[in-house]
Amino acid sequence: MIKVSVNGEVKEIREKLNIKELVNELGYTKKGFAIAINTTFIAIASYSETVVKDGDTIDILAPVQGG
Repeated sequence: MIKVSVNGEVKEIREKLNIKELVNELGYTKKGFAIAINTTFIAIASYSETVVKDGDTIDILAPVQGG
């Protein structure tokens, strides 16, 4: 198990999870969000090949409507 920060909350997850697997494990079912690891945005096409590492800071950002 490794520890990562997801939206400011420390979570313990399995090793060698990629972004796609992490999103599923965390229960994100809606589409239309962006993911950044250590302040670098990850392209959707790279979710399956981007592996989360111990100590990573992950931000899952949903669009905000305003006016």
